Amino acid sequence: MLTIDVLYVMKSMRHIFSAGIIIYFLTACGNQQNPVADYMQSALGEPIEAVIPSHPVDSMNEISVQDNYFRTGDELTANILNIVNMFQFTELICCQEVMDDLAVDNYALLSDSLPQLFQVYQRNTSLQIPNFVTVDLIAQLSHVYESYLIQTIEKNHFSPMLAELCLAIYHASVDQFNKSDRTDVKNMAVYNAAFYAIPYTLLTGLPLKMPVSDYQTVVDQELAYIAQQELRRPALSERKTEFDYSVFKPYGHYTLTAEMRRYFRAWKWLQLAPYCCDNKTQRQQAILCALALQNLKTQTGDSAMDLYSRLTGAMEWFFGAPAYTTLHNLAILLKKERITTVAAALDAKFLTKVNAATIAFLPQADYRNENFLFQLENQGVSSCHKRLESLSVLQETYENSPFFAKKQAWNRKKTETSSALHAKMKHNMLLYGVVPDYSEPKAITAPADSLPLEPLRLGYVEPALSFWTKLREWVELTDKTLKNYLLTNDTVNAFSDRLHRYVGLMEDAAFRELDNERLSDEIYRFIEHIGDSIQQFTLTMIEPVVDRWEWVDGPDKSVDMNHIYVIVEIDGYLYLTKGSVFGKQECLMSP
Repeated sequence: MLTIDVLYVMKSMRHIFSAGIIIYFLTACGNQQNPVADYMQSALGEPIEAVIPSHPVDSMNEISVQDNYFRTGDELTANILNIVNMFQFTELICCQEVMDDLAVDNYALLSDSLPQLFQVYQRNTSLQIPNFVTVDLIAQLSHVYESYLIQTIEKNHFSPMLAELCLAIYHASVDQFNKSDRTDVKNMAVYNAAFYAIPYTLLTGLPLKMPVSDYQTVVDQELAYIAQQELRRPALSERKTEFDYSVFKPYGHYTLTAEMRRYFRAWKWLQLAPYCCDNKTQRQQAILCALALQNLKTQTGDSAMDLYSRLTGAMEWFFGAPAYTTLHNLAILLKKERITTVAAALDAKFLTKVNAATIAFLPQADYRNENFLFQLENQGVSSCHKRLESLSVLQETYENSPFFAKKQAWNRKKTETSSALHAKMKHNMLLYGVVPDYSEPKAITAPADSLPLEPLRLGYVEPALSFWTKLREWVELTDKTLKNYLLTNDTVNAFSDRLHRYVGLMEDAAFRELDNERLSDEIYRFIEHIGDSIQQFTLTMIEPVVDRWEWVDGPDKSVDMNHIYVIVEIDGYLYLTKGSVFGKQECLMSP
């Protein structure tokens, strides 16, 4: 009776050219006992139905589909000795842990020091190794794309919009101060003028003159505190305790240019200095400011309310619903109540309707909060909600999923991917963009990813169909939102179209794989060169423009990643494919 440790044989045969040679060696030695079944039963720990060649294999064409699997209980396990391209992975044969994982789970992970996921695929292309395109790879690209969008919009739209709105409210407040005979209205109006003069000066570096000298001193003092970033008792607020002004210290990409440092500080002021409505005076100050917004025009002649709507609408898409009421909501309520005068706005009858705890010009976003006081009409979903939807459906398993995706072990891979993507989403949410410094590159004028025809190489896409569908919907809704709020340009449109094409190809591939159809030549060619395509796409979204990833600088230059090896069936044969996934450090990423 012949008993052979298959892995021992594989380790000792350093120059194996194909899995077929291993099968030939084992079966030629005699088959009174099936050595493959012996090993697989030992590895799996339970009886198996082994279906492997019972005769020497002279050609890989002799391996039929039924020879490719063992049945272990309810699970189908691929026979690793039927992998037709094992000669491309001779380095794995010496790794007992990886071979055990491939034999039992039909996939395995190995850590790597490469800085980016796409670089694994570039190496695969040069070695002609079949690519396994993971959710992780395209999801990482979508996060880079979203970060590029946010930072481009900050620079080209949000910053000038904030400056225009703050200046317009300042002038409207000074006008209310000059025209009113009521002392209480004058005091509230000059407070508002000072409040919005501070972020305007932070944004532009230009001072604004206060109608009351005492408030000029207050404004100058607050600007000094923000610059010093120390514990101070606020000059403008009625707060009795010290406030930590170090929150105005920029971080991430906001440190890289003076413009972004100014924007960060102005944003923080508008976010962290709300009107507290348990204080009647502050509630009236907020109402007075919202009243001024209704018919206000900016210096460029735009409607302040339209500008404010564009700003808050885009904010809600990217970062979720505000944690509490905005001045925009309050202005809408005033219009709904047909209140147009200061007297009516400050009347006790209306004050009782404004029972929000806090009102702010730019409140912190909170995608978990769906019950804030003044809901915007037709709010719809946000980017965060679509992201969470995609993570939820990533856990799905389909009846027609391939054998490896039906295994319990594959759930670990899906869970780790979801954890890493959720951590990245929270990181972007809570810090509002601690990512590399992306700014607008030149518009794309030539077709992207044009490749010369060459012999077709096979590959595989992670068959997470619902995830690809949700990601495509996210790209479409993001594009629609940006166009709705007039925040796009030719470059952004080109990038959106390109990402939409990438995700669409992944969705098509997953659909075909689940339907047991052969992938199109277009998809196979895209999979083969996906590493180069994603590197090119990513580099076009980075400033300064560089040609190689080694020259990139920034917090996200590198990610923690693993190689993933997955056994798949293509055209009736088993192939070992290779891709990349996030490592555990990405799952533990702190905000």
